Amino acid sequence: MGSGRVGGFTLIEAAVFLFIFSVISVTFYEAWNLGMRHIMNSKYRLGATAVATQQMEIIRSLIFDDIGTTSGIPTGTLSQDQTIVANSNQYQLHTVVQFVDDATDGTAGAGTDIAPNDYKKVTLTVSWGGASASEQVGMTSIFSLDGVESVAAGTGILSVNILNGAGVGVANASVHIVNAAVAPAVNLTASTDANGNLTFPGAPASVQGYEISVSKGGYYPNMTYDPYPTSVFNPVNTHASIVAGSLTAATIVADEQSDIELHSKDPFDVDIPDIDFSISGGLVIGTDIATSAPVYDFTQTSVTDGSGALTFPDRSAGVYALTLDASESGYEYLRLDPEETTFGTINLTPGTTESVKLVLADKALSSALVSAKNGTDNSPIAGASVRLFNATLGYDTTIAADIYGQAYFPTSNTPLVAGTYDIEVSASGFTTATDTMTLAGTVLTKKTVTLSP
Repeated sequence: MGSGRVGGFTLIEAAVFLFIFSVISVTFYEAWNLGMRHIMNSKYRLGATAVATQQMEIIRSLIFDDIGTTSGIPTGTLSQDQTIVANSNQYQLHTVVQFVDDATDGTAGAGTDIAPNDYKKVTLTVSWGGASASEQVGMTSIFSLDGVESVAAGTGILSVNILNGAGVGVANASVHIVNAAVAPAVNLTASTDANGNLTFPGAPASVQGYEISVSKGGYYPNMTYDPYPTSVFNPVNTHASIVAGSLTAATIVADEQSDIELHSKDPFDVDIPDIDFSISGGLVIGTDIATSAPVYDFTQTSVTDGSGALTFPDRSAGVYALTLDASESGYEYLRLDPEETTFGTINLTPGTTESVKLVLADKALSSALVSAKNGTDNSPIAGASVRLFNATLGYDTTIAADIYGQAYFPTSNTPLVAGTYDIEVSASGFTTATDTMTLAGTVLTKKTVTLSP
């Protein structure tokens, strides 16, 4: 009998064909979708450019004194923000007008220019969609006065400097300035230059009336505050004042945001769930009037989750203090890991994620906590060699004390057997000290050993 292949597809062949067809279809769709997005974005970009060009032509028709925003510095007849519909598409138009102190004829900062309002710079930003960097266009133009410039009576210069913690200027930071105490009221938003600076010649004189807030994507926001006693503390940054004919420089620090990932653990690196604690720190916004202690912008009572974890995202750089809640009396607060010089603190640097262990010892576990102290000033002896031993029980363990002079026994989760143990503590520059401690076999027992230099 002759053999032959029956026409048609097997299930495997059909599945392979379907897979290939699906890959081709999805690839084609994604390519088509990407192309359409590019086409639409180009269409929006052309429309936005037309909107900016038209608005700039409108501004060119204004007299010099009217070139300004209704709530800006300088003031004028233009709206700072408006919605414009063109070709059935909606755009957001943001207008910033600033006087420019040109170095050609000297500068007010150097004391060589008594009239720093040399000309006006108009910056238009037209955005659409999500207003990302790829969904906006910008246009800038210069407008000068016919004749010699002069300083308006009752005005001065407001210079805003946005720096990071290292003293480097933060470029393209959004600065919002409000002053309801002057007429017309000031309410403007502008971006810093490459050096982190914004300068506003022609700012109306005002005593601590200029409220300044700073923001930038990925950076922790900062702001000025009312002076004491309107604020209950003495602020680091008070609202800015302008004295007629003078320059006022306001400097505000803005650093990259950071994250804290906290994990509550026992000394053997086992998770401890649902630990209550409080945390405060980060950005220092002022000092306490009575104690001169720092006042932080972040204070919170929290609890770790069922796996002993909790994350604090988008926090400011700085020092944080973590305190164990009084309800957690069944645990001994040993340390935070990594260890800082000051007990219970986290030193969070800008633009980082700090993973921190909150190390707690169960007080119901038979264990020993030996602290090595300097006999001269009672300070902890970091790195001291601490030996705990009992010849009869066959226990002999030596470990190095942590930065706080503490050594915790046992080194595994097997409880220590009840009995009297010998202690030997040694450290460079100190006389070796010995002592004993008796363990009941059911609780954590603490002992302090003092060494003489």
